[in-house]
Amino acid sequence: MDLAWRPPLTPNAPAAADAAGMAPALRRRGGEGFGTAAHGARLVPVAALTAAAVGTRRRKAPAARGRAARAFSAEAWRQGFLEPEDLEQGFYFVDCELPEDLKGTYFRNGPGKFQAGEDTVVHEMDGDGLMLAMTFDPEEKKVCVRHRLVQTQGLLRDQFSKGMYTKGHHGTPSSGGGSLDPRRNAPKHAANATMVYWENKLLACGCFGKPFEIDPACLGTVLGNEDEGSWNIENSLDSETTIGSFPKVCGTEGCLTFISQSPSALDTTVRYVEYAPGAWRPRYPKPRQFSVGGYTRFSDFGITPRWLVLAKPPLKVDALGAALGKTFSEVLNFDASGSGELIFATRLRRDEQEITVPVDGLVCEEFVNAYEDGTSVILDMVAADRWDGRAGVPFPPRWEQDPGGWPRKRLVRYEVDLASKTFTKKEGFLAKNLGFSCVNPAVVGKKHRFVFGAVAHADGPDGPAQGGVAKIDMETGEVDEWLLGPSEFCGEPLFIPREGNEEDSGYLMSVIYNGEANRSECVVLDAQSPSSGPVARFALEQAMPHGQRGTWVPELTYTEEEMKRKTTLMRMFAKKSKEWNAVELGFSAMGSQLFQRQGTRMR
Repeated sequence: MDLAWRPPLTPNAPAAADAAGMAPALRRRGGEGFGTAAHGARLVPVAALTAAAVGTRRRKAPAARGRAARAFSAEAWRQGFLEPEDLEQGFYFVDCELPEDLKGTYFRNGPGKFQAGEDTVVHEMDGDGLMLAMTFDPEEKKVCVRHRLVQTQGLLRDQFSKGMYTKGHHGTPSSGGGSLDPRRNAPKHAANATMVYWENKLLACGCFGKPFEIDPACLGTVLGNEDEGSWNIENSLDSETTIGSFPKVCGTEGCLTFISQSPSALDTTVRYVEYAPGAWRPRYPKPRQFSVGGYTRFSDFGITPRWLVLAKPPLKVDALGAALGKTFSEVLNFDASGSGELIFATRLRRDEQEITVPVDGLVCEEFVNAYEDGTSVILDMVAADRWDGRAGVPFPPRWEQDPGGWPRKRLVRYEVDLASKTFTKKEGFLAKNLGFSCVNPAVVGKKHRFVFGAVAHADGPDGPAQGGVAKIDMETGEVDEWLLGPSEFCGEPLFIPREGNEEDSGYLMSVIYNGEANRSECVVLDAQSPSSGPVARFALEQAMPHGQRGTWVPELTYTEEEMKRKTTLMRMFAKKSKEWNAVELGFSAMGSQLFQRQGTRMR
């Protein structure tokens, strides 16, 4: 048994529609069914796509009495919120035939610890970050696998206090500290969203807070210069500036770019930082910043050579809660009758005014890519049919609820004319829910043809976007899919470039969780033809939870001896980080110990 803990299932969970042993489906479909709605500078309601426009893309649901059978097993999906045990040796090797040009290391991050003592997080993104690393050596035909939790101060604090000492950003309540201790309401930094490798440093990033530096071999957390153990990147990040969950590298200049957002009752301050290639040195002495009216929350951003693009969703605000410093999940609600905005901030001239374009009720979950075309900017996004960031009731956890009730997430394209502040919206590219979208890193901020991502098991609104891998041709509308069985769920299909001039020349790497067998596998697909199936596939020794995003570092490999040496050294440092000075356990002692850097060099 390789699970230390698994969240209990609700007694009335929807019945599973498993088909044991079902092989992944391979599909290639054409691009009929695009819908377009044009708009002027003033908001115009978007007409729904006609049934004829999307009907050719949908499969007719089979007739059934009562509730129709689902294409995925909700119960099997819930099993993916698990906590793997620590590896006894710290790593292991898997023998596998690999493509000759697939040499390097894959890093992934995502929530991997959901409980502290008797407390359970109520939203998966309040879980502590779990890193998974796999080093591919095609010459030796081996893959070195390891996983480890990001050793944040919040994780150590929870382990010591045997509970959720502080609250989470997404609604998890605090159970630690005294009732008069204000620090219990300072949200925990879980460092659970993605991994970034830049200028020879590996960083674990969360949706909030500064990054944690990680040793790429043993996955030890290098102790940074902030009180919580994070790193302020050579003092380039001030107290108000953090790294968001989805940093981007511009395909034109190669700059690492990210945004930080600080909401208040009156406005939201957005700061964006860029690092030019060659050093951890900001492109500008101080972060560029501008203000957006009202308290809001941006899920992602897009970049072009000239613009940084944000999508402001239609939201209602609890002004009193915002004034009291509550988190976004406590003060924001979706405004179904409201309209969104697209905001364009210059990356070139500090004194140039931002351009705001009113749009329909856009709720942008992900920016797939953005590029310029004359005075227009083309934006491909994953849009939800509603905003769902509001903190719900504390129990049961969100994943025990029916995922079929989650917002629909569709691929949409907005063509925005900045001169006239008008836009045209196109949709109908894909009938399935879409997530973990990406393009070839070389075309970030440039015109692209192909979009890659994880899709639901079947057409329609039901199911998480983890049922398979899809490639969408934005010019022809052709969709090339590799779909999984009803008990299997994939993570992000990370694009790994190969040599070649074609935009789709590369691999798509993903980690699959089988909830019926409680097993995880790594699969590698040819990005030019995902429906052809894996070019490499191997099982992991332990099941891994559903992850978030990651990165690929080419040519980065380690021998077994190097792994042993680095893991042994890391464990020596990590032991010191858990030796709390327990002279007193009163209010002042807990405050001085649990909220300051614990450890020496690494933990």
